Amino acid sequence: MPDGPTTKPRLRIGFVHRFDARNIRSWSGTFYFMSQALESHVCYVVYLGPDESLGTKFIIDNVARLNRIWLRLTGNILATDHNRILSRRLGRFFERRLKESPCDILFAPVASVEIASLRTDLPIVYYTDITWAAIVDYYPEFSEVSNFGRAEGERIEAAAIGRAKASVYPSDWAVDSACNHYGADPNTVFKISFGANLKDPPTRGIALRRSIQSRVNLLLVGVDWERKGGNIAHQCLLSLLDRGIDAQLTVLGCVPPAEFNHPKLRVIPFLNKNDPEQRKQISQLFLEAHFLLFPTRAEGLGIVTCEASAFGLPTIAADTGGVRGSLNDGVNGFLMPFEAPGQAYADKIAEVIAEPSRYAALVLSSRDEFESTLNWDVWGKSMRTVMEQVLNRPIDVEESSTRSLSYPPASVGEIDLTESLAAEVSRT
Repeated sequence: MPDGPTTKPRLRIGFVHRFDARNIRSWSGTFYFMSQALESHVCYVVYLGPDESLGTKFIIDNVARLNRIWLRLTGNILATDHNRILSRRLGRFFERRLKESPCDILFAPVASVEIASLRTDLPIVYYTDITWAAIVDYYPEFSEVSNFGRAEGERIEAAAIGRAKASVYPSDWAVDSACNHYGADPNTVFKISFGANLKDPPTRGIALRRSIQSRVNLLLVGVDWERKGGNIAHQCLLSLLDRGIDAQLTVLGCVPPAEFNHPKLRVIPFLNKNDPEQRKQISQLFLEAHFLLFPTRAEGLGIVTCEASAFGLPTIAADTGGVRGSLNDGVNGFLMPFEAPGQAYADKIAEVIAEPSRYAALVLSSRDEFESTLNWDVWGKSMRTVMEQVLNRPIDVEESSTRSLSYPPASVGEIDLTESLAAEVSRT
């Protein structure tokens, strides 16, 4: 006689990355929120990383030493972590981990190096905000990479996309690079934006309480003044003041060069993300601001826009890279031409605040964009659809917990930004 009904084993998704996805500091908290969303809406997550082995550390340390020597000799960086030696090492590491912890499908975020040499028959879902081809001539720090290093990175990226059953990106910019540069099959490429890395986002009522009474508060967040377009934000402040508009710019996360100095410029160089009181200060700055300025010079996405939207805070950003992946022009902010000076940003602000009802509508649509698109519940449900296509079958309710990532409503004093937003402030 049968022993009784059997329980169907839960689907197991292997999280592939050499860092620890359970650590909220990994990739500014994004890995943590991704893993939680997968657990909630897709299936059981098996953490295959981190790889903290001496062999992997030896490779990384020696590549760094070679780079220092090569830089002195040639002025170039010989190689990045996108190299075959590290990729093969990581591939073997994850092959061993899969033998110890069998999985049904693999999720590999920003893990081209990890999966490029991974020998497995399991379907892989690759997720990243930028391709190697898009980044190498875009971010200034990659301009010094040698031809050898560039070729290595190109091989790694092409192999990762080739091995993946599905490649997922948060912006059309990255999608276009995958399809047009790497020849990815459009039927296997998907666009799903990030969510806001907030454990306890403000309630809708708190977010919509925003209004401009007199002074216009501007906020700029980032550790790199130059790359984040700090000089443009400063121009914007001066232009508003010249028009007779009372304004203040708060810079959070860095100290501007000495020439950028003004009584209406407030600088907060650092807030400790591990200190509860200082985390509340970060939250309060987002609640008090009227516009987030994001005139970035290079950006894969701009997750700070997702987080600003949770606060009902409109973003005015440069239209570059993957910024459109989190900023819906006219909905949760405005996209400015890349070459637009600070005066143009001031023009847009003056235009919006001239009609209080227009600003109120922008606050409302910013929060709506967070609730409808820029949150991890939406991301998790969308990833479930992708994985069902990869597996060629529906994922049963029993296989996932289908719990919401939404948290109980928070009062003003309880709003708690997570490591992601704070990491944008304190990342070194």
